[in-house]
Amino acid sequence: MDTELIGFLSQLVTGIATLLVALVLVFQLRNQSRQLKIQHQDSDNRMSMDILSIFEKTFIPHNYTDEFVDIMYRAHNEGISGLSDKELWAFRQWSIVANRRLVTEWRLGRFENRQQAQKQYFRTQYSYFFAYKANLDEYLTRIRPRIIGSQQLADSQGILAITDELYEEITGQQVNNGEKKL
Repeated sequence: MDTELIGFLSQLVTGIATLLVALVLVFQLRNQSRQLKIQHQDSDNRMSMDILSIFEKTFIPHNYTDEFVDIMYRAHNEGISGLSDKELWAFRQWSIVANRRLVTEWRLGRFENRQQAQKQYFRTQYSYFFAYKANLDEYLTRIRPRIIGSQQLADSQGILAITDELYEEITGQQVNNGEKKL
């Protein structure tokens, strides 16, 4: 055999081997990409279930004593004016946990890649939160500053815009740097 032919065959074999290795790597990358998508979906599903569990523990009355259910009922219907100092403290603790759950979901990127779904989800969740008149009473002085403070942890401008918009829709009062504008 001629040396040119041997050189050509060796280059051909080397090229085919390189092509096969490249194909195997592409196949492995595609499998890895699919696995990452599955893991991301599993994480989202787990976060959803964890959030539902926390939501139930936070919002469902049978998780509380009759006294606390009474506090929640008055906070819902009468606002902070219907609560004693001790009851207001208990309600505020509940409110902090409920708000923290929502801010944490935002920080973890709940529906981050689907902005319309994200906005609708948080509008719905904060609608439940603002169903308590006491939370509306406390929004400008306690809740809104906490959301603003959470900006150091994550971009909470979006959640702030959602809560401000809801507050304005529900109360008919405009939010202007934390002050009511009639």
